Amino acid sequence: MLVPRRFLLCLCVLVLVGVPAWTAQEKELTPEQIAQNRASFKVVWETIRDKHWDPQPGGLNWDDIRAEFEPKVEKAKTQREFRQILGAMLDRLDQSHFGIVPAEVYDVIDVPDEAKEPKDSKEPKSRRRRGGQGQSGLDLRVVDSEALVTRVDEGSPAAKAGIKTGWVLEAVDGTEVAPVIRKIMDLETVVHHREFTLMRSLMQRLSGDVGDTLKLRFRDGSDQPQEVELQLGEPRGTMAIFGNLPPMLVRCDVKTLSDRIGYVHLSSFFDPPRVMPVIAQAVRDHHDATGFILDLRGNPGGIGFMAVGVGGWFVKERNLRLGHMVTRDSRLNFVLNPQPQPFLGPLAVLVDGASASTSEILAGGLQDLKRARVFGTRTMGAALPSMFVRLPNGDGFQYAFANYISAGGKPLEVHGVQPDEEVRPDRKALLEGRDQVVDAAIEWIKAQK
Repeated sequence: MLVPRRFLLCLCVLVLVGVPAWTAQEKELTPEQIAQNRASFKVVWETIRDKHWDPQPGGLNWDDIRAEFEPKVEKAKTQREFRQILGAMLDRLDQSHFGIVPAEVYDVIDVPDEAKEPKDSKEPKSRRRRGGQGQSGLDLRVVDSEALVTRVDEGSPAAKAGIKTGWVLEAVDGTEVAPVIRKIMDLETVVHHREFTLMRSLMQRLSGDVGDTLKLRFRDGSDQPQEVELQLGEPRGTMAIFGNLPPMLVRCDVKTLSDRIGYVHLSSFFDPPRVMPVIAQAVRDHHDATGFILDLRGNPGGIGFMAVGVGGWFVKERNLRLGHMVTRDSRLNFVLNPQPQPFLGPLAVLVDGASASTSEILAGGLQDLKRARVFGTRTMGAALPSMFVRLPNGDGFQYAFANYISAGGKPLEVHGVQPDEEVRPDRKALLEGRDQVVDAAIEWIKAQK
């Protein structure tokens, strides 16, 4: 069986606080909702039974799993309780790319404002929900248990508010950040994707609708408190819609660094009609560059075969493979197709613990082929090809249908991609306006003949 390319998705989606806060006050399920949840459980259980690449998913007796969890579904009183039961069942697999996306996550984007919020809500608008399209222009990572600002987009609300890289975020709308970080750090269930979980949790707290105002407290470079009111601006990039996923914002930034080094940062592997021409032009514009940097830090993945399309711009040999995926009854190779006038000079790929799925496929494959040197920190280890479907109750269901093996014969699931040169963000360098990972890549490129 050959899997249609349009369905191949390698995206790690982790819903942390994407559901509006007002859903916490849930009513008991109606008979119609109970019937929808019963049908949804059946879809989830049968999909894993029929589509998982292992006849014994996760080494489990899947009939026993149904016997254990189906009675719990019947006793669920609220939608939240039902989702927790499904989540507990999926956790038994101990594999990435199995999860439930609550229907409210879709509603936050698709439903008009007046329909999103209950009329009797007494909470301020900015606290009732998080998850709109407004952008702060900040990127955050947890370093030494502190939320460091690692990037401030030029011209963004954050830049206009005077926020600098290296500052430490301490509170959002009066809520301290440190306890959230400690709680996630202590969770044994996120040990393999802690960096991703921390990053997504922090960024979610900086989200909202365009025009929403956040009250932020930072510690600056002199360790002095800085109170900042930041109004979220229009999103940078384009909104891409793919299958049953909520819309995803996609950015592809291109620039030329010192010493004539080309640089591309890709936020996710979506919107190929727009993204692929941008990357193609970037390679053509830097055909005679001294080196090229492909920055996949924070990229959670997306359409799997975009890795093949991007990789084809950096090789000249035919029939090279980034790796292959194995379903229950087939094998599909990720074969690179060399593009006209590819860039064949030194290539550096940047990754971190929030790089997942398609990002890992591309970085790990190019590393195994000895075509690129990888810088940063170990990736998330969540590289399973997956699909999204909408369930009868309106929730989304992501499930993996194949295992993925890199060109070097290594499974990327759990293990991730280990950089050739490990470089972690450093507050001192960030306060000086430097990106140590980029600096390390530049130094390596300059050293090549």
